[in-house]
Amino acid sequence: MYIVPMSGITPLETPSQVGSTPKSNSSEGSFADVFKDALKNAQDTQKVCEDDNIKVALGEIDDLHTVQINMQKAALALETFVSMKNTAVDAYNEIMRMSV
Repeated sequence: MYIVPMSGITPLETPSQVGSTPKSNSSEGSFADVFKDALKNAQDTQKVCEDDNIKVALGEIDDLHTVQINMQKAALALETFVSMKNTAVDAYNEIMRMSV
């Protein structure tokens, strides 16, 4: 029986290595930063979509598939942001219902 080696697994840190070097795959940033990035992404994709709509109305754009893709990106970014907001509000409400 042949055992296939697993690649992509990093070894565990020894106690002397813990805290000495920052991990490259860890995400540093607060929840507010993540929330702001999601909002900025939704706003940016909406702006691109609006610009594409103006260009289509003026006849300056020929590839409608790119416009459709940008519209879907904007819709997905907005849907993701709203989902994040709803989850944060639900978590806040759940925490507020906890008895101390």
